[in-house]
Amino acid sequence: MRKTHINADMSHENRLSYQFGEFLDSLKTHGIFPTIRKIGQRFYYKVKGIDFATQNIYDLTRTGEYTEHGTALVSTSKDFFAQLMSDLEGFIPKPIEKNVFIDYGSGKGAAIIHAKSFGFKKTIGIEFAKELNDIARENIKKLNLKNIESLYADATTYSPPKDVSVIYLFNPFDVVVMEKVIENLKKEKQNFENDVYLIYGNASCHVIENNLQLLGKKVYPSGATADFYKV
Repeated sequence: MRKTHINADMSHENRLSYQFGEFLDSLKTHGIFPTIRKIGQRFYYKVKGIDFATQNIYDLTRTGEYTEHGTALVSTSKDFFAQLMSDLEGFIPKPIEKNVFIDYGSGKGAAIIHAKSFGFKKTIGIEFAKELNDIARENIKKLNLKNIESLYADATTYSPPKDVSVIYLFNPFDVVVMEKVIENLKKEKQNFENDVYLIYGNASCHVIENNLQLLGKKVYPSGATADFYKV
């Protein structure tokens, strides 16, 4: 019997019927030109051989003490990432110091790859599934990107660098792991060189609200949500 988290499999998003539905939703919500741009981005990645497809994590090689607490692999699109960054900047009084961007539960590297194009000096992904991390590294290599790392590591034991600026989590694990991650961030806070902000997409647990400063919340037409915090 599999003990992996109930939300570990989102592979249905790879089906053509699901993607066609996404196309229709995008036309309705955003219009033709943003939808064409989104299709163009996907075509570019397809030509480059980039794999951002969703995938179940049931049978993957996972590291760390909390291997049964991961949730679904859902890759962040570039358009959605751009919206998140714009919304974050709308909640803070000054421009973000774009030093280091960290994605906990980075999967195949979509968010850390997008973050490079938004001006971050370095981006780091923390991924507990070896196979996903291997794909992320291949994606980075195919795009010939510099100052970007995908680490096969346990989020509960990872210590972010002092020059971290933005931390991203798209519902990567449940409350058991989240408590450990937030505890580590609070311990490291005194060492951070600049203000650090955290984006929590599709929040499934509320431990962050009791520990960090909530800046605001957003609900998007797709149904996705994001909570924005200052560490």
